[in-house]
This record gives sequence, structure tokens and C-alpha cells, in this order.
Amino acid sequence: MSEFNPRENYFVLLAVPQSYEVSQSDLTRRYRELQRDAHPDRFAGGSERERLRAVQSSSQINEAYETLVSPTRRAAYLLKLAGVDSDMSSTTFKDPEFLMQQMELREELSELQSAKDPEAALDVFYRDLDNAADKQKTAFSKHYDQLQYDDALASYAKLQFLEKLRSEAELKERELLDY
Repeated sequence: MSEFNPRENYFVLLAVPQSYEVSQSDLTRRYRELQRDAHPDRFAGGSERERLRAVQSSSQINEAYETLVSPTRRAAYLLKLAGVDSDMSSTTFKDPEFLMQQMELREELSELQSAKDPEAALDVFYRDLDNAADKQKTAFSKHYDQLQYDDALASYAKLQFLEKLRSEAELKERELLDY
């Protein structure tokens, strides 16, 4: 098992290009290869130090994969690598188009309860949400690649909002469809 540096760049660790656009299949393939080599079960008969190192390596590989497989977490990680603080706890949006889209999505979500066909309404809502998220992912990638970190940060904040809205919709979906 190779030694892993706990501060190693996740893109380097998983051998994928340091970019917002990553191949999910390459990422997953590399993750599985690394986990197969580093999995703690392979070191069950080893020394205490070997077992501890295997657990730490496996944990780091998991964290790297979970970070890079998530579009929002990957964006935050890229900003961190670029030295940009991505704490959005007090962010307000000044983009009127996005603000209008937020209001429309929130209204769509609140009207699910009274929809004639909640499942069809949910499908439309998720399609609209996915379209909005895809637009922000494209914007983030473009701004990041052009080193326009303020604009990339704004797209990241919008992605975070849309991710939170998806979580709310998933809760509402469970309520509506009773599962």
C-alpha cells in the first residue's frame, strides 16, 4: 500500500484532472482501484501500524471521492484550492434573474400539495430544478476556468441554494407520496 499524504490534493490522489468537469466513470474507476488496494480488511493480519494506516488511507480516499463526485462539494473544493473562501452563510443574491427563478421554484414547491397529480408536478419541479442547476454548473466551470473566482463563487452560492431546495423537495416528496 502506498503512503497517502493527508494534505494531498484530491484530484492528484484520484488521478483525475483538476477541473470542474470530471469524468464520473474515471473518478469511480480510480476510487474503486484505490479502495481495493487500501481497504482495511486487506491488512487485518498486519501490524497495528499497518491497520491504522489502512483505515486512514481508506478514509481519505472516501473523503476525496465524496468531495469530487458531488458537483457542489467539488466546486467548493476547487475554490478552496484557489484560495477563495467559500463560506456562503451570509450570502444574498443580487442577480434579478436568479432571484425570480428562486421565487418561481419556491412557489412550484409550495403548490405541490394541491396539485391534481403530485407525481407529475414533482417531475416538472425536478426538471426545472435540474435545468437551473445545470446552468449554474456550466457557469461555475466557465468562470473557474477563466480564473474569474468572484463569479465562480457566485455560481457556487447558487448551486448551494439549489441543492438545499432539492433536499426540501425530497422531504416534501416523501410526505406527498407517503414513503
